[in-house]
Amino acid sequence: MRIVVAVFQLTALGGKERDCLATARCLADRGHEVIVLTTAVADGVSGPFRIVLLPVKGSTNHSRNASFARDVLAQRQSAKADVLVAFDRVPGADFFFAADHTYTLRYKGWSAWLLPRRRMMLAIERGLFDAAARTRIFFLTARQRDEFLDAYGFDPARGAVLPLILHEERYAAAAQASDRAVVRQRLGVPEAAVMALCLGIPARRKGFDRAMEAIVAHPNIHLVLAGSSDRWVAPRVKQLKLQDRVHILPYGENVMDLLTAADIFLHPAREEAAGIVIGEALLAGAPVIVSSVCGYAPEVARSGAGIVLPEPFRIEALRDAIGEVTRELPTFRQLAAAESARLQQTRGHWLRFIADRVEEGAVTG
Repeated sequence: MRIVVAVFQLTALGGKERDCLATARCLADRGHEVIVLTTAVADGVSGPFRIVLLPVKGSTNHSRNASFARDVLAQRQSAKADVLVAFDRVPGADFFFAADHTYTLRYKGWSAWLLPRRRMMLAIERGLFDAAARTRIFFLTARQRDEFLDAYGFDPARGAVLPLILHEERYAAAAQASDRAVVRQRLGVPEAAVMALCLGIPARRKGFDRAMEAIVAHPNIHLVLAGSSDRWVAPRVKQLKLQDRVHILPYGENVMDLLTAADIFLHPAREEAAGIVIGEALLAGAPVIVSSVCGYAPEVARSGAGIVLPEPFRIEALRDAIGEVTRELPTFRQLAAAESARLQQTRGHWLRFIADRVEEGAVTG
């Protein structure tokens, strides 16, 4: 089959972009001709597929998104593709990978209809989910699916919830992770300290500020903040007098090395449709403390390999959770190790799930 995969950009390789490239590789490895449509690509991005760059049209984000959707449909027609899989909102796509929350949660009230940007973004999304649409949807979690169902009331048969997403390179990196003691020594974390880790961008959305405030009450904890260069982070560390216990790392450090070296992974995020890093932490055998807004929080609750913080968020709850996990660290690490072993058995399931349904969809139309 000839399959078109569309994503707006491949320069900042966040979760959605990595998921897109992994899907394209999987489909190509199964013998399909895969064309990836995008507007920009980072150096070094390649694979067993062809990348076609589309022009960026429009002076605003919403006009560029609308133009991209139109151009993708035109390219699909000219390429005579059998299937179109979209990782950004493209009404008329055969499949849509829903990488974030519905716009209806963000754009509410009169401004959703009076402001051109919001009106257009909602219209684009509605083109995928209203009753007349035939697009089949891949959801990250059941909670995310239910949010879209509440907003649009589409036929539930059009949606499918993916297995937990973990990328192949994370499995490989976990198997080759550096020695814990070596990583901790390089970071400047004392041997007797408990190492907590926060990972992701942007820092405030991922709850870095919450983690910093919570460890003030735990003098034996050293906190590693990895992935964010937000300007407010360093001044906040100084304000809390945590300069000796907080270690700030730029994006690019080996994620699995850090997770393997950590005693606790902290993810008190304010917003997270799924949170692939939660699965990565469990794969590394690190206990997780996570806010309940995260889509993958139920994985932590099910495995027992950590604590899920209730909403509304309270800093006292995070402090108490850190204390509990620290006191019972051997037990939580044992549960995290068991979950890591289980995840090894599910390697590649999410990609096979997508590929099977794309192939079935091409046959059944």
